[in-house]
Amino acid sequence: MLYGQLPEITLPSGEITRAIRVSVPNPPKTAFLGLPTNEQMVERLDQQKSVRRSLGRRKSQTEYTPDTKADLDLFNKIRIDKDGPAFDEYEAANALGKLTSAEVTGCDREGDEYAITLKTPFGEVKHLVRVPMQRDLQLYRRSVVSSIDLPHGVEELRYKIDPAIKLYRSVITKTEGYAPEIQPADVPPHHMSAVVVELVQAVDDVDLALDPNS
Repeated sequence: MLYGQLPEITLPSGEITRAIRVSVPNPPKTAFLGLPTNEQMVERLDQQKSVRRSLGRRKSQTEYTPDTKADLDLFNKIRIDKDGPAFDEYEAANALGKLTSAEVTGCDREGDEYAITLKTPFGEVKHLVRVPMQRDLQLYRRSVVSSIDLPHGVEELRYKIDPAIKLYRSVITKTEGYAPEIQPADVPPHHMSAVVVELVQAVDDVDLALDPNS
């Protein structure tokens, strides 16, 4: 199945539509979801943050702090059976995590490009990307994370999705595994982010291999 091609299902009301069915085992209940728009995903991703705590002796601990209320809001926006049994924020977050999962399973050099493969709920998708220009890499690194110092040695970190989108669009040459209406420039932003993180790491690994002092 191509990413973005939802299966045809019949709702409890008898209506036929295209959606993804998600379930909760306890208490038993089901919901039917569409895919979030790119705008909805960007809004959701912009709300994600982590907290870094100083442990002393130059050690620190970073923890991701999920925003379950934002997950519930997005879940309700993309839910098709609006009159179905209510999901709480934890059930919604779990469902969204499965629906939007994008795990890197491969990163291979192909000439002057990298082929990066992601595993999604629809199957694998492939992105062929150029090596970024140094200017674009530096702009990405400088802007992708913002931090705010809080009391008691705590730092709030926010990952900005816009720099990842800009870098992705500057390097993408071809995609595979997506529905025809999803052009490379319109790939879901969380897929763009996963590809960019892997690409930057691959470029960094090449730079380390060329370091005569390594």
